[in-house]
Amino acid sequence: MASILGIACHQWISVRPLDPPLGQGLRRSDRRVGSGRNPLSLCALVSPLIQLAAVAPAGQALAPAPSFQASALAILPLALGSAVSPLVLVAQILTVTRSGSGLRAGWWFALGSAVVVALWIALALVVGHALPQSAPGPDPESAGLRLALALVLLGLGLKLLQAAPVPAQASTELPSPAQAGLATGPQDPQATRRHPLRRAFGLGLVTMASNLTSLVLVFPAVHDLGRDRLPGLQEALLVGLIALFALLPSLAPPLLLLLSGAGGRRQLERLNGWTQAHQRQISGGLCLGFGLLLALSGLSSL
Repeated sequence: MASILGIACHQWISVRPLDPPLGQGLRRSDRRVGSGRNPLSLCALVSPLIQLAAVAPAGQALAPAPSFQASALAILPLALGSAVSPLVLVAQILTVTRSGSGLRAGWWFALGSAVVVALWIALALVVGHALPQSAPGPDPESAGLRLALALVLLGLGLKLLQAAPVPAQASTELPSPAQAGLATGPQDPQATRRHPLRRAFGLGLVTMASNLTSLVLVFPAVHDLGRDRLPGLQEALLVGLIALFALLPSLAPPLLLLLSGAGGRRQLERLNGWTQAHQRQISGGLCLGFGLLLALSGLSSL
């Protein structure tokens, strides 16, 4: 409304002719500026003020969107942390180093993990887009989420480090479907052997779904991207980068086996033995480190 009044005054000024004679009209206008009775001079003075008042609130309401570089740097530590997952790595190494269809089973394991990551990322994006756009200054929504997830990671890390150590024996057998939580009825060993790919897919689903360290780091990273309101292509690129890091423990073993053959198998078996021997220390240290990182970033957003 204010901008319409300003434009109307401007149009009234541009089309209203000056009273003849020209010099007398100007002198009359000059004499009336101080008294405030000349509508021409009043509109000329008020019109810029009306337009400024109309534009200023709109400029204040629109917060500048974070840049692509700023968003990428903000999510990078969380994405890197999600790539460290001893649980998923050990399960995938055991899958791909089995005799028979080990490599094909490894790809199905990765597919099962990807389904969980895709659903988790979709949930985080929906939540992020439903909340207000992020802006410079205090951000209580992001701070609350990060502090809550920090408590989860810190508690999990302390529990892992305080648990009794497990004897370091590198297992070469995959857990059965019942141990993985996939059993729904009487188990038939022959059926398990007939469907190794289905078993690997289910194991990938269950393993990634129980991988709290990675999922807890993926959620705030994707959530913040949703609130940054980046253009579609830039957001998709960063979301894909987060998903790639989260899936790295399930993608790296079959890729290494595909590219290196028997040499890659020996390297994976050695890595499997070391990872199983230090799994609690790795997972516990990761949870504590990134729990502190999330806590500090949450406190800084208050």
